Amino acid sequence: MRENRDKSIALLFRLEGLESDDKKDKGGFTKYGIAQKYHPDINVPQLTKEQAKDIYLKEYWIPSKCDELEYPLDMCLFIQAVNLGVTRAKMFMSSSKGLLDFFMFNLNYYCTREKEQRDRFLAGWCNRLLKLWEAI
Repeated sequence: MRENRDKSIALLFRLEGLESDDKKDKGGFTKYGIAQKYHPDINVPQLTKEQAKDIYLKEYWIPSKCDELEYPLDMCLFIQAVNLGVTRAKMFMSSSKGLLDFFMFNLNYYCTREKEQRDRFLAGWCNRLLKLWEAI
């Protein structure tokens, strides 16, 4: 729902952190969860929090149709759309029988990623799911 947008974006900022330039991250340099690789027309190192909010709204919240969902479905779909992509997150949501099922789809996806990615990022991905679960 629209009234949950700001709360969802605030949680996302806490989950994503400020900046990351992990050489094993396929997205490359990332600020506020916005990856340079997937936003080549944006100077990500100079990105402001307000610009990041606009990107989240236009590229994730609206395409995921989060305004049409009740809390906490809206928040969960949005947070995972930023991490997994809108299409995959929506597929997991529509295939789920409930929130726990949605979380299990996400966890299964993380656990089946290629070994190098899984070895480097699985703990962080799981921590993200746990913090999301605690937030709702």
